[in-house]
Amino acid sequence: MPIYRENQPTADILMTSMRSMGYSFESAIADIIDNSISANATKIELKYPADPSEAFVAICDNGVGMTSSELYNAMKYGSRHHSDEREELDLGRFGLGLKSASLSQCRKLTVISKKDGEISSYVWSLDHVEKQKNWEIAQYSNDEIKEIKFNDYLSELEHGTVVLWEDFDVIEKSSGQVYAALSKYQQSTADYIALIFHRFINRDRNKIQIYSNNYLIEGLDPFLENHPKTDPRRKINLPIMDSTGVERMVYVQPYVLPFQKDLSAEDKRLSGGIENYRSKQGFYVYRNERLIIWGTWFGRHRDELTKYARVKVDIPNTLDDIWGIDIKKQNATIPGVIKKQLTKAVDEAMDLAVKKQKHRGRIEKIDDEIDYIWDRIQCRDNVFTYKINRDSKIFDLIKGQISDSAWNQLDMVLEEIENAVPYQQIYIDKSQNKVDEEISKERMAEIQAKAEMLIKMSVSMWNTTRENAIDILLKSEPFNQFPQLKDILYNER
Repeated sequence: MPIYRENQPTADILMTSMRSMGYSFESAIADIIDNSISANATKIELKYPADPSEAFVAICDNGVGMTSSELYNAMKYGSRHHSDEREELDLGRFGLGLKSASLSQCRKLTVISKKDGEISSYVWSLDHVEKQKNWEIAQYSNDEIKEIKFNDYLSELEHGTVVLWEDFDVIEKSSGQVYAALSKYQQSTADYIALIFHRFINRDRNKIQIYSNNYLIEGLDPFLENHPKTDPRRKINLPIMDSTGVERMVYVQPYVLPFQKDLSAEDKRLSGGIENYRSKQGFYVYRNERLIIWGTWFGRHRDELTKYARVKVDIPNTLDDIWGIDIKKQNATIPGVIKKQLTKAVDEAMDLAVKKQKHRGRIEKIDDEIDYIWDRIQCRDNVFTYKINRDSKIFDLIKGQISDSAWNQLDMVLEEIENAVPYQQIYIDKSQNKVDEEISKERMAEIQAKAEMLIKMSVSMWNTTRENAIDILLKSEPFNQFPQLKDILYNER
């Protein structure tokens, strides 16, 4: 029989370690707002200092509040097991968000809450924990509560909660100017909240008002649902079994957004900014209407012609473990059991997006066996333009190495390169035999080195032989223009 011994974690080490979980300032604030929404708050106010001599952030709400014992439990690390039965609209996950999110940004976390006419307060001080090396939390008396910032916020409310952050050591070390940094975060956090919680802010009934220093935050609309040229595709309901064997529903709604030329200034703002209009295509995954992850295709094939498609995916909190929702609620992993079904739903939307794009012309190929880098596209009135072929095997290798967002940003750069091709000057230089087309030894060595790099990537990514990778590469521009490479590459090991 083994002997079981209590082995508690070292308080100061664990608490300090959990500060490095990867919360951004904006995501930490959002995690606290999750608690307010779960507490049925209809008004949430973010408070930032107006005086440069002060340094604090307060998140105040009119939610149901907590009694002293409820607050004490809420301040405990792991205040409930993540598999415990939760309310349908609960936005919590592991019982860590309040503490881990707050203390990722500050060293002192104070929470005041009011319920049933009782006001209570507890404080986590990292300084005290590091000194005592024990899980000691401060309980404040009524007189001490009167000295806490924003204690009066609750005086006119029947119930509510104030979360107060102080002692911003992380910000101080990174910027040296806490007040200036908090002022900057005030705007970026408002923008973040406008997207993450847009469905709570924009809904007609039971809407939630969120303020940032008396400024009412307006929700965004990443799908431009009210735009006359937005095309919502058929909504699909996907049944999926949770980890306990109960069937749950995932709701999928694809949208094809309007062309940029059809957007007003307000449309651009609602969609999240014109700089993100193209780069944030893909899935938008919501957990109980709260946005978790967005602007990703989860590794599915990305096509230049699908740049106006966004897909809303709604999942319940009962599927957290299957979707791999992390503690920060910033990441999700698409489950293999529904990836195929989701792909089918997306392809339906993509078909329309492709049709909307293809009217611009058809590709004219001289040789169907060649994997061209540049596509020659026949447009209306029998004129031609040239576009970089994003479906080239070489680009497939690059896509596999970078994120969806990075690829979409690269795609926009490539588009501007296409629009800036100096056709006239190329024509003049070519007609006067002034285009340098000599293949120097340096050029040959350079193309060989690049070929070797791409072959290694092909073998690894496509799980193929070196010989097959060479054959594929030599059908792609510009490598097909160097037939002498074949023997060199076959003999290289």
